[in-house]
Amino acid sequence: MNWRAVGCGTLAIAAFVLLGIWGIWRATAPPACPDRLPSSPAAYQPAGEVGDRPALEGVDGDLVRGGSTSFGLASWVVWVEPRVAPAASGDPLPPRIVLECGGGFRPYQRDTR
Repeated sequence: MNWRAVGCGTLAIAAFVLLGIWGIWRATAPPACPDRLPSSPAAYQPAGEVGDRPALEGVDGDLVRGGSTSFGLASWVVWVEPRVAPAASGDPLPPRIVLECGGGFRPYQRDTR
């Protein structure tokens, strides 16, 4: 048995596995809320601080789950007003949304620039 080949093979496997784990760790959703949410047709900017329940300024009723949005491998649950909830997964998000992120809920507003 060639011990040099076994040692090199073991090092190659270990490096491959560690590099794969590092890549998956970098691609998953961050624990905090994003500073900017790229989406179509426009990006969303934060419109408030993280709260303990999904809420939008000026909306008295409860928000409903409007699906999820993702960027790369990161994915967040989206909460919207009941009257503007997307009917299908391909429908655009309303101008104001709330993301479930960072251990709470943060409101976002479509960037109008």
